[in-house]
Amino acid sequence: MPRLPLSLLAFSLTLFPACSRVAWTPTSVEAAPTNPTAEPKAGTFPDESLVVGGQKREFRLVVPMSVDLSKPAPLVFAFHGMGIDSKDLMPKYTKLDDLAAARKFLLVYPAAQGRSWGLLPDKVKTDLAFFDGLLEHLRKRFQVDSDRVYVLGMSNGGYFAHLIGAERSKTVAAVASHSGPLGLQTLGGIKATRKFPVMIVHGDNDRLLPVDWARENRDKYKAEGHEVKYVEVAGLGHMWATGEKINDQLWEFFEKHPRK
Repeated sequence: MPRLPLSLLAFSLTLFPACSRVAWTPTSVEAAPTNPTAEPKAGTFPDESLVVGGQKREFRLVVPMSVDLSKPAPLVFAFHGMGIDSKDLMPKYTKLDDLAAARKFLLVYPAAQGRSWGLLPDKVKTDLAFFDGLLEHLRKRFQVDSDRVYVLGMSNGGYFAHLIGAERSKTVAAVASHSGPLGLQTLGGIKATRKFPVMIVHGDNDRLLPVDWARENRDKYKAEGHEVKYVEVAGLGHMWATGEKINDQLWEFFEKHPRK
């Protein structure tokens, strides 16, 4: 994955939401009218959208032919990185679409507004509301297995996956963050209601987000009683760990950790 602009990185590392938890407030969700009797369809839908809190939000949806849509299916949220990354670029370098087809799960790539996830306090609330609204929307369209809703992310998207885990620990089964650190919201501790399992992937040659941060995050999770799978990839920079077959490892971790 190409490096992100350093100016955007410098801004992202401020992570203004500080140490306070994010209060949940009900948010209106609107979507294009659908026929409640229509059968859900398989396919790749790159330009889906819905309105959450009065804002149009976009996402890319992958429904593999291999998924039995008559039964509850796992659902994976994949959050892209900052800047040049997007819902349309992330599938190309991660190859998660192929994993979804092989492992038979629904896959959604939400799109960030302003090319970043949840930095300023108001945006944190807005992006969390987008997650809530998108999950509700997909549950209306498909039979989603409520015990197998997973979130993962790359870089800034990995940060947001951590954040969703902490703020929606009773909703998500497990979290995976690739090259993305915890934010300042957790300086005083993660303090999740449920001790969700987390997988942390990081290259030891990452010049953008130092591997020391990933090690500190691992230790912080363990200190609070979370189950942690830590994968440190020798020689890897700030890019997807394709050579380590990380997708197979991600799914193996998710599959072993439905919500209990």
